[in-house]
Amino acid sequence: MQLKEFFTSKIFLKNLGIAVVLTFILIWFTMTMLSFYTNKGENISTPDFKGLTLSEVKTLVGKNKIRFVIEDTIYRKEVQPGTVVMQNPLAGHKIKPNRVIYITMASSMPEQVEVPKLTDVSMRQASVLLESKGFALGNIEMRPSEFNDLVLEQKHNGQMISPGSRLDNGSTIDLVVGKNMAGGEIIIPDLTSLSLTAARDTLKSKSLNAGSIIYDPSILTTEDTLSAIIWKQMPMPDSTARVMPGISVDLWLKLKTEAANSELK
Repeated sequence: MQLKEFFTSKIFLKNLGIAVVLTFILIWFTMTMLSFYTNKGENISTPDFKGLTLSEVKTLVGKNKIRFVIEDTIYRKEVQPGTVVMQNPLAGHKIKPNRVIYITMASSMPEQVEVPKLTDVSMRQASVLLESKGFALGNIEMRPSEFNDLVLEQKHNGQMISPGSRLDNGSTIDLVVGKNMAGGEIIIPDLTSLSLTAARDTLKSKSLNAGSIIYDPSILTTEDTLSAIIWKQMPMPDSTARVMPGISVDLWLKLKTEAANSELK
């Protein structure tokens, strides 16, 4: 039988037709099953898990036909231990039912981090290195030295801390920095009306330290502290007087309304 006769024969055309029909049926069946499996056209908004405890998360996922996995635990000083810090996908994101939500819980114990070597580098380098490791820069003590702006010692709670030691994430490390004192006197800046954070940053930029912090009785919560301002400082700002780097400036804090009332009086 010639090839042309084979392709035009009834047997070939019949088998071709059956194959085409079966192919369409297979495609239809596959698409139907995929639609059923993926819940096509059905979606829900991701609930907001942030701040919830583990038991509250379990209740919420049960109501919304979704699942969750604890992806990680981290320590956050300002977050209540045992609650959700982050989630993926974010709250409000459209997802399919039975989707897995990855959550990060707040740990009750801070992570232990290895203290880096901060000596023999500039104060700026040391500050960047501290931040990258999760530590906070504390007081900066200036010490006469021929090596200007070089970190001479690193301390924690007044004690020398060796590189390689382990401290809680977020711990404060103080630095002893060399200063060529010749002509190095500093004018004390005016810190009044600044927040405590802004005042500390200003003092550090001037190679000065924050001393005692005196809180007004009206300051009761962390939020009060963040919104309070400096209304008094000691030593007082003086454009004619100069002090040596490294001295401490005591700060008095009041709520903005209380400070304004003091000024009116």
